[in-house]
Amino acid sequence: MKKNILLPFLCLLLLQLNAFAQDLHPKALELTYQKTTTLVFPHAIQSLDRGSRDILAQVPEKVENVLQLKAARKGFTGTNLTVITADGRLYSFEVSYADHPATTLLKLEPPTTNTAPVVFTNTDLNTEQLKTITNLLAGDPRYCYGIRDKAGKTKATLEGIYVQGNTFFYRLVLSNKSSIPYELDFIRFSLRDRKQVKRTATQEEERIPLYAYGYDEKTVEAGNQKVLVFALEKIPITKGKELVVELFEQNGGRHLQLRIRSKDLVQACALLL
Repeated sequence: MKKNILLPFLCLLLLQLNAFAQDLHPKALELTYQKTTTLVFPHAIQSLDRGSRDILAQVPEKVENVLQLKAARKGFTGTNLTVITADGRLYSFEVSYADHPATTLLKLEPPTTNTAPVVFTNTDLNTEQLKTITNLLAGDPRYCYGIRDKAGKTKATLEGIYVQGNTFFYRLVLSNKSSIPYELDFIRFSLRDRKQVKRTATQEEERIPLYAYGYDEKTVEAGNQKVLVFALEKIPITKGKELVVELFEQNGGRHLQLRIRSKDLVQACALLL
């Protein structure tokens, strides 16, 4: 695998994504004491801030992109509301009281001004960018790395390691050449000591992916294969450490393990020059 390889279509995509919009000009929003006002956003709500306690706000259970608002008291003076969604966009509202609001249902469209998106902690890419990149990498078979493990005619292969800023992407292919479906129970990433000193406990630190592609459907039918792409925050693997990827079969013994060392990470394909 060559270092600093440019993926042209990803470069173009990321440049477009970095031009994502934020609407910094506040929208006017009226609330009343007797009725609930509902805001529907194009993406999941990541954060919200009320200018005062005069606004009652909640995200209903089992939904992520709907915000319900109500006035806590009649006749309150003007305040504001700020909402950040998972695609890194910021929505700002000037809120006032009205006995009869102009509308109690507002469907928000993505802002159209050319301002950079919000950047979330622990990654220089927001959720929408992670989703787009992992989807594209799932269909990019050009780089074969070759770290693999197999058990009972099933095989896991790390076919690609990619990097964008402080985010690493791992493209795994799970193949099942047996006559029995492979039911994936869960996948675990952990930073471990490569060698365990006698009578000394192994140090292990689990790493949680920022985003996962292909992980919702966990069955690999007989004779088929499945592509998985995981985004993880940059991991400083020092001498004597390794990143271990473990795949566990549900109600079975075909567990698979991939070991990634620092020498592997330094060869990651750069998504941008």
